[in-house]
Amino acid sequence: MGWDAGFWAFLLLLLNAKLQCVVGDAEDFWDDPSYLQCGLTDMQFFLPFLIRDSAYVLTAIDTNGKSHYLHNNSACGTWVGQEPDGSVVVGAAYDGCFVNKQDGEYLLTVSLEEVVDGMVQYNKKDLKCPVLPVMDAPSQSVCSSVSREDKLPCASPVVSRDLCESVGCCFNPTDSTIPCYYGNKLTAQCAETITVALSKELTLPSLILDSVLVAGINSISCPQLNVQKSRSLIVFQYPLSCGVMHQVDDRTILYESTIEAHQDIRSLRRASITRDSTTRITIRCTYSMTGIAPLLVQVSTLPPPLPVSTTGPLLLEMRIAQDQQYSAYYADSDYPVQKVLRDPVYLEVRILQRTDPELVLVLHDCWANPSVEATEQPQWPVLVKSCPFTGDNYLTQLIPPGVPSQSIPLPYHYKRFSISTFTFVDGRTQHALGGLVYFHCSASLCVPSTTDMCIPSCPSKKKRMIEQLNSGETVITSDGPVEFMVAEAASKTKGILYSNLSLNMARGTAAVAALLAGIVIMVIWVHHRRNSPKAYTVKA
Repeated sequence: MGWDAGFWAFLLLLLNAKLQCVVGDAEDFWDDPSYLQCGLTDMQFFLPFLIRDSAYVLTAIDTNGKSHYLHNNSACGTWVGQEPDGSVVVGAAYDGCFVNKQDGEYLLTVSLEEVVDGMVQYNKKDLKCPVLPVMDAPSQSVCSSVSREDKLPCASPVVSRDLCESVGCCFNPTDSTIPCYYGNKLTAQCAETITVALSKELTLPSLILDSVLVAGINSISCPQLNVQKSRSLIVFQYPLSCGVMHQVDDRTILYESTIEAHQDIRSLRRASITRDSTTRITIRCTYSMTGIAPLLVQVSTLPPPLPVSTTGPLLLEMRIAQDQQYSAYYADSDYPVQKVLRDPVYLEVRILQRTDPELVLVLHDCWANPSVEATEQPQWPVLVKSCPFTGDNYLTQLIPPGVPSQSIPLPYHYKRFSISTFTFVDGRTQHALGGLVYFHCSASLCVPSTTDMCIPSCPSKKKRMIEQLNSGETVITSDGPVEFMVAEAASKTKGILYSNLSLNMARGTAAVAALLAGIVIMVIWVHHRRNSPKAYTVKA
């Protein structure tokens, strides 16, 4: 009785609102595959635009052959809506009341009764969508770590836990708004639309979500492109037709698209650097009855650098501390130490084998280049005239000398600063240059006088122009041996992560390269010939 009352109310609403539909030739309509869309958790079909003088009734037929009028029913996973062009869209969840599994397919049997010019036309159709193999759901810890503000829906609110988790998403039954949401750092789904969800934490350093895009696809070339974004997640959805199609063989068609993240490039003269990860994710959806490809995430590696050394009568050493407190330093056996882009590197330059308390170590310029040769280009300034280079968006942090202690009895024999790891890139192509990043410093020893305390004053919020070493400063070799020591090396790290991406009639692969920077540090000793303050000369 309830069903009958619902039917008459629904039909009366249609008539009063003149929600009328003419299908024309019913056989032609049902045979058009574009009116059926197979999603990951439901199927949707569309009825053409509405015009006057026609009314229709849609019913679904259950496994017992009984008809039920289709309407918005969250308990049965069905809904009815209207598109902007006037067409009607009907959705049915795969785990709802009227969809059955048969021979590897989801089956929904619907009938359409329409009244045209006083005549009733009846059409019946079996709508079929393929059953996709189950994907691995994220762990509970992963799902619970997603904040409310960062949730993006993975399926409709009426989806069940089993269906939500089967497409690789998180489910929270207490959240009535977004019960099914993305949790993994990377989720790729292939159906009639390609869906790619990625977290900014996919790479180290983290991605800048505003720079992530689908290569060659935008809202103009692909009007159906849908982009959703939260603070830590971005989701792209677009139809297969927006990707590049390749026909593999007579039975296989491959759709391919690429997700990229742009870098923030900083340039100065002939040098360009970045601290952002290079990310390139290739999604391939292969429509075939065989073969499921895993999702491969791989990080390449660099070999460790060769040691560099020489000798001299005055010894300076540059080394890297293991922590911000400089409580421990990397030993020879620790080399190369791995550093990720934007990771802080705690550097220290110190005088060796000298106990004169009047000596002050002064660092004049420090710079980086991709070569062991200090004069090679390109170069990126780290310190300019003893102060942080202000043309960088990650300023070098100078660490002031402390008071004398048991571990550092002569604090002015030390200079400490930290930099944010970067790598050199090609200024034209914005591709990372191969090789490592080498740091070089020019330094001198100084004895304080009344006119110069040997402690530079760095202006704040003022940009300074980079100048070459003045004519009084030259790179020389002292009377005796000078030892140049490699204090640190960091190379790319390698890891392969696998995550099963199970798709029937669909295959997705992606590769993400998180760019890591290698660091090798050497010291260049520069003798400053100045009258005041007096330069301290060390005899061998």
